[in-house]
Amino acid sequence: MFELSIFQSQDAFLEMLQSRKHLLDGNRNLSLENCTDEEFLEYFFAIGILKDNRTFSPHTIKAYRSDAKTLLSFLAAHALSFRDIGFPEVKTFNRFMIETYKPKSALRKLEFFRRFLEFGFNTNFYSTRLSVWIQKPQIQKGHVADSNGNRTIMRELSTHEAKIIIDCFSKAVKTQKNRPQIEARNRLIGFLLLTLGIRASELIQLNWGSFRHNNRGELLVDVLGKGGKERTLPIMGETASILFEYRKICDDSTDINPNVTEPLFYSIYNKIDPGVNKKRLSYAALYKIVKEAVNIAGSNPSVSPHWFRHTFVTSLLEQDVPLAVVKDLAGHADISITNLYLERIQEDRMHDHLKNVRF
Repeated sequence: MFELSIFQSQDAFLEMLQSRKHLLDGNRNLSLENCTDEEFLEYFFAIGILKDNRTFSPHTIKAYRSDAKTLLSFLAAHALSFRDIGFPEVKTFNRFMIETYKPKSALRKLEFFRRFLEFGFNTNFYSTRLSVWIQKPQIQKGHVADSNGNRTIMRELSTHEAKIIIDCFSKAVKTQKNRPQIEARNRLIGFLLLTLGIRASELIQLNWGSFRHNNRGELLVDVLGKGGKERTLPIMGETASILFEYRKICDDSTDINPNVTEPLFYSIYNKIDPGVNKKRLSYAALYKIVKEAVNIAGSNPSVSPHWFRHTFVTSLLEQDVPLAVVKDLAGHADISITNLYLERIQEDRMHDHLKNVRF
């Protein structure tokens, strides 16, 4: 098994390609027909995964590396190379993924494998389109199935439960140094998770320059979501107050300036010296804050940052916000994802519809 290496950008890949012109066919199209397994994996990551110079979070890169290592381990266990992959190997790996991993993990790893095979076909590494033989497990998006794989369990909180946990975010501080600043930061994190329904990766990527006012003077925030897709979300009154209070306590400017690229959330355990770049809060640090708040609240220990996103979507739909509006606010790729929440809400309301019916 060889080490995984990933080009940091397509520019780096193109520079490399200029020195390896044997990778181009007569029409100057990329052809990996004669490359090694190591080269193929490197090129797959460079232009099959890290395409369009997109910025991936460390969490996403880690997941891609994990999926690649899973495939490499499987091949090594069966003494196979990439070129040995054919119909029997695709079906065997497919079955192994479904039998070994939970549906959501199996789905992600098989999607990685599908893209791997498709890239191989498009670059002449494979002579046939082997990806057509992959069969992915069916899962409910956004939630998890019970231990028997039957009815979907909702990974969300009631509004009351969510507020109790949010109130504990400011208590999730274990140091006295810079305590007021850390308490203010954690409180804002909780409110943004609940009132915006943003993903953890979206939250930690926010900059002070992400905020702006619209023509009516209302505060908005521009969020960079999955696949580099941008969406604009409204900041409600209480959350806006907590935002500006956080900036004041940290001695940061409260003037709205779209050109400011400093991170909204950063590590403030140590004194921040003027002129020194602020270290953006990591996902691990955010996860730890959420878990500590959940522990203090005595809530379900399984609660993670993403639970607040599910809670946000459900809360809006329960208050009859139009489905299409909720889809846009949540940044769902397809309205069918948002509709899963609505179907569950309607099921819960069945008895309400029939409470005045008499037979």
